[in-house]
Amino acid sequence: MALRISLPMRLLLVIVGVLFLGNLVPVAATQFFFTISLVFKELLGFLLPFVIFSFVLSGILSLKSRAPLILGILIACVFLSNFVIALATYGAVIFLAPSLIGSMATDVAGQCAVVKPLFAFNLPTLIRSEHALLLAVVLGILGSFKRWPQGERMVMGMKSLIEKFLLNYFIPLLPLYVVGFLLKMNYEGVFVSLIQQYSGAFILIVAIQLSFLAVYYFLAAHCSWDKALQAIKNALPSYLTAFGTMSSTATVPVSVECAVKNTHNRPLAQVGMPIMANVHLLGDSISTPILAIISMHLFLGYVPSFTQYFVFILYFGISMFAVSGIPGGGIIVMIPILKSVLGFTPSMISLITALYLLLDSFGTAANVMGDGALIMVINRILKKFGISSE
Repeated sequence: MALRISLPMRLLLVIVGVLFLGNLVPVAATQFFFTISLVFKELLGFLLPFVIFSFVLSGILSLKSRAPLILGILIACVFLSNFVIALATYGAVIFLAPSLIGSMATDVAGQCAVVKPLFAFNLPTLIRSEHALLLAVVLGILGSFKRWPQGERMVMGMKSLIEKFLLNYFIPLLPLYVVGFLLKMNYEGVFVSLIQQYSGAFILIVAIQLSFLAVYYFLAAHCSWDKALQAIKNALPSYLTAFGTMSSTATVPVSVECAVKNTHNRPLAQVGMPIMANVHLLGDSISTPILAIISMHLFLGYVPSFTQYFVFILYFGISMFAVSGIPGGGIIVMIPILKSVLGFTPSMISLITALYLLLDSFGTAANVMGDGALIMVINRILKKFGISSE
């Protein structure tokens, strides 16, 4: 009976259930489900480079001689999207930031309860996901000029096996995968901390993320709210999955299928979504600038000028290509830029890092949802210029 419930509904039931009933779950049960989630994530992490490699390489090979052009359009769209969203965020928050400072605490070290897994389960990393992605792009571009039928059949066979695993095991068990992380977050009081200590910044960031996503899907759906709502519904499983796992890379199998529904272009989805999971970060393009502006106002007594902010987001847009879609990656690569461009002190770095990690679920979910909108835009661009990816 449960299998007849749609995936978005099952994930929503898990989130709502943890939110309202999570405090009734014993610590031992929380540890048990968290351990299952970690084992599941470790297995997925082990396979993920092969997922990315087979999806991206097979997708690029299916593009044939058009691969370099399509990849160039995709990367240009990603950079422009990150930059424009971060720039628009400045205008949205510059007049609101001062009102957020009054009740904000600078001490976020009050989290005492920590859930630990029942046992450690670690698998070796045979190849990093970003290296697998780079290898797939290089081999795909080379293969677009020089065909290798036998190698292509091997890649397609590998992709077929991985797809069967994802469809038969990963996606059906997705709610079980997510519930452990959510129970851990609930037990450690992350939701309470977000609401009680940083409610103003939290509401502003999530509101702007949701607003930007709505506009993004509206534009991607030919300015039709009916089509936009349907596209959002199709992409919702990726949002909920990313929210629970805090990893856009781990959400790739789900986001690819969501993109296929919205573009009806599987080759493009299989190439674009794994790449954008690593470099297109709509959520980070909103949350990081807002947290930076608020921190500057709180510690330094002023917000960055437009010129200073413009330089910041220029570096920001470039740095996003080094994030690799991992939890916390967005703030880690930004620390040197926060110090050099915005003058962040060690105390400010500590604060913004803690805030970023507390909001990481929402940022990652917005990142993945933004990928779904951008792939629709790229699909339209390719069709407009008569560039077929099928």
